[in-house]
Amino acid sequence: MRIIAGKFKSRIVKASQNMRVRPTSDKVKGALFNMLEPVAGCSLVDFYAGTGNLGLEALSRGASEVVFVEKAADSLKLISENLENFGIHPRNPPENLRVIPSEVSKAFYLLHQEGKKFDILLADPPYETGVLKRLQRLLMEYPILKENGIFAVEHGLKDTELEGDFPYPLVRQKKYGDTLLTLFKNGPASPCEED
Repeated sequence: MRIIAGKFKSRIVKASQNMRVRPTSDKVKGALFNMLEPVAGCSLVDFYAGTGNLGLEALSRGASEVVFVEKAADSLKLISENLENFGIHPRNPPENLRVIPSEVSKAFYLLHQEGKKFDILLADPPYETGVLKRLQRLLMEYPILKENGIFAVEHGLKDTELEGDFPYPLVRQKKYGDTLLTLFKNGPASPCEED
């Protein structure tokens, strides 16, 4: 895997040998970030961060803040290694970068309790039926998406059922092999757009 654009362009992101971790392919990542642009100046959470691939791509493209959320110890080690390879020291990170070693539901709760809101929420969960609805319910319970923000989920083709009263409309969806990219939006303007 490589960084596609920005200041880290062409840098390699170390992948896991663990088959449990399913990194986003460069093709799907490129499509996702084309759908999200512009990312520069945006605050972003990378849920189910795995290798840190998506969050690192966002940093490379000028995101103002990136939070990585991951619970697995081997993946957290890999995120640390990738950050170090990019010249970012995980034990002494810059103020705009944070790693939360936690389940996604607890991270939603924690960020909400802190009063945090973000321009972009990315989620690349395991391809399990019902995970899309679970993520929608978490965001309804802990509304950490800014006005005009985007909630983007990479999920499997068999997981398409949506939460009926989810307040953010589905604005784009693209299919890549057995993967769907689904984007929800909290308003008409671009994220990070100046008032």
